[in-house]
Amino acid sequence: MKPLSEIHSFPDRLRDILETQFGITSAEAFFEHAVRNAAGISQALKIPVAELEPLKGLVEGHLSPAFVARCRQPVKKHSRGVIVD
Repeated sequence: MKPLSEIHSFPDRLRDILETQFGITSAEAFFEHAVRNAAGISQALKIPVAELEPLKGLVEGHLSPAFVARCRQPVKKHSRGVIVD
């Protein structure tokens, strides 16, 4: 895991919001959230989605290509069947 604090060019103000308000402390967590829910992350950070794109690119450079590829795959939901109590 790569802590966001080790990416020195990531804006301190935005990192503080992610860490204190949402518990997002790693580059992996930020990238996955930004890919899967860009509107939600940009709203949480109070920035336009267009400003989120360069941040995703910045963080992506610190991640493994395999992780980046997995994040970009569509989310699959599998049914759990019938639950009987």
